[in-house]
Amino acid sequence: MRALESPHGIAARVLRACARPGAFSNRRLSDELERHHGLEGGARGLVTTLVYGVLRHQARLDAHVDACADRPAKLAALPREILRIGTYEMIELGRSPGNAIAHAIAAARALDERGAIAGLVHGVLGAVAVSWQARDAALEQGAPLDVLARRDSIPRWLAGRWIKQLGPERALARGRALRDELPIDVRVDRTRIALDAARGRLAAECPGATIDMVAGDSAALRVRGGGDLFHGAMHDEGLISVQGLAAQQPARWLAPRAGESVLDACAGLGVKTLQLAELMDRRGRIVAVDREAAKIALQERLVARGRLAVRDLELVRVVGDLTSPACAVELGAWAPFDAVLLDVPCTGLGNLARHPEIRWQRRFEDIGTAAANQGVLLARALELVRPGGRLVYAVCSAEPEEGPVRIAEVVARGGISLTREQTWTPEGDGTEGFYAALLLRA
Repeated sequence: MRALESPHGIAARVLRACARPGAFSNRRLSDELERHHGLEGGARGLVTTLVYGVLRHQARLDAHVDACADRPAKLAALPREILRIGTYEMIELGRSPGNAIAHAIAAARALDERGAIAGLVHGVLGAVAVSWQARDAALEQGAPLDVLARRDSIPRWLAGRWIKQLGPERALARGRALRDELPIDVRVDRTRIALDAARGRLAAECPGATIDMVAGDSAALRVRGGGDLFHGAMHDEGLISVQGLAAQQPARWLAPRAGESVLDACAGLGVKTLQLAELMDRRGRIVAVDREAAKIALQERLVARGRLAVRDLELVRVVGDLTSPACAVELGAWAPFDAVLLDVPCTGLGNLARHPEIRWQRRFEDIGTAAANQGVLLARALELVRPGGRLVYAVCSAEPEEGPVRIAEVVARGGISLTREQTWTPEGDGTEGFYAALLLRA
């Protein structure tokens, strides 16, 4: 393998791309791996590990790099990413200093044709190798805010919020929970395959993976070490869908029945749309709306993968923004709905484990902006529910303004009753941070 195609060089390019505003690590990673489709499975897995690991531990890695660099404030973006990768290999992956430094130097030479940064990389990583253990121990000590910010790589503004909301002990527990990657959760289409059979097939498809059932859940599996499940045969056949364990619950709470008319109000790529169809035994009507035309277009793959082109299921896909009156008018052609699933756009602050780049992209003011939009979406969605119908509000965030505060406001206005709500957290449930509420319209 040429140095330019090494996992370390590819990871450095992905990390640079992830630094751009609005970038999603999974998409940037997928694009880069597609360009290097000839990589072996182990090399692809290493790229993924390096990208997510560096993003997850970024502030901690920078503490080591900055302590060993002569002029840390002058470090350019590319050498900093390479230094982060080398440091991560040593302190998290347990690579020998010689191994980690050699990989970093090779990546530096491949990505910088002038060869100007190889010496810098060698010097800084050599210093990190002899000092990181003592420094890492020091990062575990001190005030809770400092531990969260420096050891757990939680932005200070967010760490401060958690300490105030949860208390220092639980805030620190959340930080520790977010140090590690969550397992990949998959939802099994039990209309087509039994859970045991799905587990067996997945084990054969992903040798070496650990595949666990989830207590009390008859349709979910948790996978560790299974690689990229989006491109496996079971996923391609629609027998499994990659979906966080907490994110699987809102559609179940909605409990759509065969023959009902259901609205997937912020459908995205259609993972929830397919889940709704499975729960309805593919009988009835589902209207899936999203403001991004590209996402609605990509649902065409979902129709084939999920076997949704069947006689008894009417699937309507609409491009539109539910906050727009025009979209509400268009949806009126199918309203009122028996049930509405509203998984709102949000800050994503509950998804720091699977999308660690969010840590470095969000700001405090983003919470207020997201909450205001969520309030409008909720009001519009409730207008589309028939009397006696139900709505599930869901959000991939454990921040109160995006969840219980929104629901309390709408219930206080009357005509809506709250029958169930729950917040899932990394420290309490081993899942993404997530909130859901089941509402009934009078």
